[in-house]
Amino acid sequence: MRTVHIEAKPDHLLRLARLKDPVGAVAEMIWNALDAEACHITVDLDVNELSGVESVNVTDDGHGMPSASCASCFGGLGGSWKTRAKVSPELKRGLHGRSGQGRLRAFALGEQVRWVTVAKGLDGRNERTVISGAIDRLADFDISEPDYVEEPCGTRVEASVPADFVNRLVQDDTAQQLASTFAPFLAANPDVRITYQGESLDPATVWADTAQYPVVWPDSGEHAEPLLRVIEWPKDVGRVLAICDANGVVLDEVSPGIQAPGYHFTAYLLWDGFVERRSDLPMAEMDELGGLLGVARETLRGHFRRRDRERRARLIQEWKREEVYPYSGEPTEPTQAVERQMFDEVATTIARRIPGSQQNRKTTLRLLKEIIAHDPSGLYPVLDELFRLPQSEQEELKRILQRTSLSDVVKATGQVADRLDFVAVLKKLVFEPEISRTVKERRELHKILERETWVFGDAYALMVSDQSLDTVLIRHLKALGRDPEAGRLVPVRREDGRQGIVDLMLGKARRGGSGREHLVVELKAPSVKIGQMEVGQIKSYAQAVADDPQFRDARVSWNFWVVSTEMDDIVRRDATAPNRPPGCIAEWEGGVRIWARTWSEVIDDCEDRLHFYRDRLNHDPATEHALEYLRRVHGDVMPEAAARAVAY
Repeated sequence: MRTVHIEAKPDHLLRLARLKDPVGAVAEMIWNALDAEACHITVDLDVNELSGVESVNVTDDGHGMPSASCASCFGGLGGSWKTRAKVSPELKRGLHGRSGQGRLRAFALGEQVRWVTVAKGLDGRNERTVISGAIDRLADFDISEPDYVEEPCGTRVEASVPADFVNRLVQDDTAQQLASTFAPFLAANPDVRITYQGESLDPATVWADTAQYPVVWPDSGEHAEPLLRVIEWPKDVGRVLAICDANGVVLDEVSPGIQAPGYHFTAYLLWDGFVERRSDLPMAEMDELGGLLGVARETLRGHFRRRDRERRARLIQEWKREEVYPYSGEPTEPTQAVERQMFDEVATTIARRIPGSQQNRKTTLRLLKEIIAHDPSGLYPVLDELFRLPQSEQEELKRILQRTSLSDVVKATGQVADRLDFVAVLKKLVFEPEISRTVKERRELHKILERETWVFGDAYALMVSDQSLDTVLIRHLKALGRDPEAGRLVPVRREDGRQGIVDLMLGKARRGGSGREHLVVELKAPSVKIGQMEVGQIKSYAQAVADDPQFRDARVSWNFWVVSTEMDDIVRRDATAPNRPPGCIAEWEGGVRIWARTWSEVIDDCEDRLHFYRDRLNHDPATEHALEYLRRVHGDVMPEAAARAVAY
């Protein structure tokens, strides 16, 4: 008897054991058996009269562990031979394990575990070795001396003294969870049989639907094109996107990253190129494999869009046969087609909530049609009140209402009305003396405008708010697709050596994709007049950018604005110079322009852009509407005193 010791802290070993996941532990034991080239694997539970699990045995007919290698297999942490081998020695199967930590998972099945393994020794004879471990001394494993036996090769894992969560193994869906895990491997290896409590795991007998799609990815290289296999289950087994080799060995798992209410599924992305990049899989979302995962997810969305269309078509045909469908004939105008599309998607989404009797179904569907035809914006509150929809159906309904053309029209109309209301609020904040003198630039006006960047131009997006010039540089480089390496950037400083804090930095791509425009906005409280000191501040930011070679890029132009209610005469003279655009007070090499703008000019620009929509909507933003918008959107940063002042 010899004892091997793992050099690691007990709490670290307990984390690796994942004691709350016995189903995952059984899966790990099965993967270990498959890595050992087993073809028959049996999982047996000893269950008492109270349906409690007393012990767990996992038996396989693989090649076992030779006695000479047991110490290295159980005494190390990491550095498994599987990492180097890539495939199994004889059958050339892809290998699941790689971290050398799987044996610790067995303690989720029992507090005492034995591995009884028979393997061919160096002299060609079969030898049996027993390895024992206990939860109270996780770092130590006892290894027996080998006995020569006539038994066939294989390994049996015996877990006794039940672990705290082991009874999860007798739940109804455990076998189905295991079937979902091993489905692609079993499909690719028909000679393998896995038995759980006397029943063979055969995914084909329990899945609800299956489909397979090629995943077009230009970087497949010498390997065959990746495949996406989708299996739908009648019950929830936990959604994952499994990253597999071409033979279905699961190498890693990531989130599917899609919405598919009403479906229980597992997706498998199969590609042999994953084997070579196995060490990169934990960070796959961050490197070039992220592109492949993105294509796979879009393929998965397409699958469920097809399934949705099939389900909706069947349901609508059923309603037509029952004569409860509220439309007749085909739509003759585009608006009718949009309305019916919206009806079909909404009605089939909430179909399970519609009353059972034929007459009640007919009444409910007709009511739904009338709401969509006359007040689609009020649809969601009505449905939520009528049916008390569960969260998954609420999210699906919101997605439909956000996606359909009719809903887009309603949404756009509401957005324009909100903008008109905000312009009315902004006028009061910056022009009315009793209000403007109480408005703080940084705590109030700044916080409000960082949510309303459309004021400075519809195409701009917020990049930086109340951050240093160093942060401006980092966001600038990221917008150009350049990775700013930490520690290699030189700090950006103004001419006087100070750091400089930028109120707002906005950015947009130029039309045609020929570069970018950055806009840096320095906000002043409405009571502050733009003078030489304010101009000097914005020029110092511009000078820091223009002089710093880290910012230089011919594809980028920079605009620096200082904005307030008024400007002094000298600044106004510069802002109205005949050789420059109105408001531009300086123009430097490298695409840098400096502007002094008043709120009157900014608001006039906004109203010019909104003029057409205001006339078409016949929307005159009354004070109560403007106040309601202010409190709804900006109530957390607008003091109640100022809000009351706006009301009057």
